[in-house]
Amino acid sequence: MVALSGISGIRAVFLGGVLMGYLIEGVVVDELYLAFPFQLIWTSMAWHALITSVCIFGLGRVAPFWPLWRHLLALVLLGMFGATFASFWPSERGTMPAGDLVLFYLAGVAFVVPAAHLLLDRIGQVPRPPTLVLMFVPMIALTVWLAKSAADPRPVRLAFPLVVLLTLWAMRRLGGAGPVTFGRPAPVWRHLLFPLAPAITALIVVPVWENIGALSGHIVVVFLTVPLSLSWWLLLLWRAARSGSDQSRKAASA
Repeated sequence: MVALSGISGIRAVFLGGVLMGYLIEGVVVDELYLAFPFQLIWTSMAWHALITSVCIFGLGRVAPFWPLWRHLLALVLLGMFGATFASFWPSERGTMPAGDLVLFYLAGVAFVVPAAHLLLDRIGQVPRPPTLVLMFVPMIALTVWLAKSAADPRPVRLAFPLVVLLTLWAMRRLGGAGPVTFGRPAPVWRHLLFPLAPAITALIVVPVWENIGALSGHIVVVFLTVPLSLSWWLLLLWRAARSGSDQSRKAASA
């Protein structure tokens, strides 16, 4: 969808994350339709778009070009944010695994992230594929959503196409022609710094689990990310609407 619209930069990362969140939570699973309307924002926009797409993927694309101190500071803050979020895990899982297993799970598996960025560095940019190819995944998602909606016809399911269509409309208005570009390659060692963030998360949160137990850090994350992600999405919709109005005025004056 990013390739279809031509949108780029941080707006592409966020709005692409919104689409990813809605496809996962509204098609693959049905989490989107629980605790309405909270889940319309929380799992899709706040979690997938803001945290996963912007704070992890987006940061991984731009931070390696920052001064080293700024890059390290961003990773430390991301690690502290992760520890705040993870502090509630014992309330969901009960007994938590040993600290060394948590460190391996969070920091060891996190090397997948720099590996992905190194691959994107080698790709560089992707020419715009044919529209038929780009529509393949959306058509599958639509088919699955229609089948699930027929089996469970609740009005809340209409939130999925509404938000997706509004997001695609904004991406189209704010985008332009051209290939999808991932930016210039960064030094390999700068990408390899990313596991520092989940390592900090593990080193902070495991002692909290062992000595205090579950905390309600996820509430702090919710109050920060839900208003921010919803406001950002609405702002981009407003800018898309203004972009269309400006083009109409220019066409009329011409």
